[in-house]
Amino acid sequence: MRLNCPPARLLLIALIAIAGGACSTQHATYVPDGRRGYVVTCGGYLNSFANCLVKAGRACGNKGYDTLKGSEDDRSLLIACKTP
Repeated sequence: MRLNCPPARLLLIALIAIAGGACSTQHATYVPDGRRGYVVTCGGYLNSFANCLVKAGRACGNKGYDTLKGSEDDRSLLIACKTP
């Protein structure tokens, strides 16, 4: 794909940077007491620790969750879903 005008090229570079800067993952696991849990990480330039909290809330739904480990510095959480 050849872009002849510089603004279009800058826009393409900006879109690639934004797509690479927003990275969040969620891995299912079980915590030591047997409950289902998740490791939630929210790296990238566009994510904050608040994004991790939202993602954790969505993972466990209306049951809620307990935070077993959490770090605002590396934006990660280990959570366990509460049992009803």
